[in-house]
Amino acid sequence: MKKFATIALAVVLSMGILTGCGSSKKAAEATTEVKEETVDYGQGLNEDGTLEGVKATDYVTVCDYSALKIPKKEVKISDSDVQTEIDTILSSYNQVTDRKVKKGDTVNIDYKGMVDGKEFDGGTASGASLKIGSGTFIDGFEDQLIGKMPGETVQVKVTFPKDYQGKEVAGKDAVFETTINYIDETPKLTDKFVKEKLSDRYGYTTVKEMKKTIRDEIFKTNKTDYIWNHMIEKSKFKEIPDELINDRVDVLVNGLKAQLKASNYTLKDYLSAYGIEDETTLRDQYKSSCESTVKVFLIADAIAADKKISVTDEDVKAYFNGEDTAQYEKQYSKAYINRIVLNNLVIQEIEKNVTVK
Repeated sequence: MKKFATIALAVVLSMGILTGCGSSKKAAEATTEVKEETVDYGQGLNEDGTLEGVKATDYVTVCDYSALKIPKKEVKISDSDVQTEIDTILSSYNQVTDRKVKKGDTVNIDYKGMVDGKEFDGGTASGASLKIGSGTFIDGFEDQLIGKMPGETVQVKVTFPKDYQGKEVAGKDAVFETTINYIDETPKLTDKFVKEKLSDRYGYTTVKEMKKTIRDEIFKTNKTDYIWNHMIEKSKFKEIPDELINDRVDVLVNGLKAQLKASNYTLKDYLSAYGIEDETTLRDQYKSSCESTVKVFLIADAIAADKKISVTDEDVKAYFNGEDTAQYEKQYSKAYINRIVLNNLVIQEIEKNVTVK
């Protein structure tokens, strides 16, 4: 379930950059690992990022945003907000493989149990988390992993208790072929760690700088979210064509399928894990958020047309902090990238008249 949650988060992040919410770099990194399956992120978009075949003002009357006031409480950031983001980043560096397992460690393991030379129900698992010394597993199991290295496969020999709930194995000897994948250990946040591990990917060089940058990013995201929500609530919409919403649903569903495939899962696995009946039900669940996304697009396109805002190569370069965007354009399409940047340019236009009080 945790793995599926991570996959789902990656897909949500990818939609976050599309609507203009969240960190572009973080969201892009969340999905760049999908290589085998092609997803048309630019579906329903012109190359300049605007909605294809649509005149935005036919479907939306944009509200007045000439003096938008944001209550300070709506964008307030707590230390726990910052820490949550830090914890998320650190969790990407939790796989220790260069030392032996010791008591108190939490390890990630795959195992296959055999009794009388045969596998039995409930005796096999992949990616299981086990704290050594917790007594979670059968007596003697955990101790046999102490002193072993990640990557090793250990033949763990144990005897099931006579009163074990599984009667077919109760009181019997068993052998568990156990592979230690890694030691799950969250690194300590120090200036040295930040400089060595996070500077290239995130641009941080010290803990202080990291915390300030994260706080600034959360503030920006909160403000952007508030603006879009306000604009959607106050603007007036005519009935939105189903195909516009379905285009966004397609992107989400196909993005999810690609993420699952890259992790050796299927959509059926995902639906089963979350108790979702079928793909149609999943698509229905996505429609509400996708309708909001389309409303953002319509508002942004209408304002862009009114203010004569269009995306230039310089705008794209500035948005991605001078980073080479060729890899992003190859995966997401130029239309998708321009959509991201166009939303951001429109937000900048709206923010000229925004005050936080």
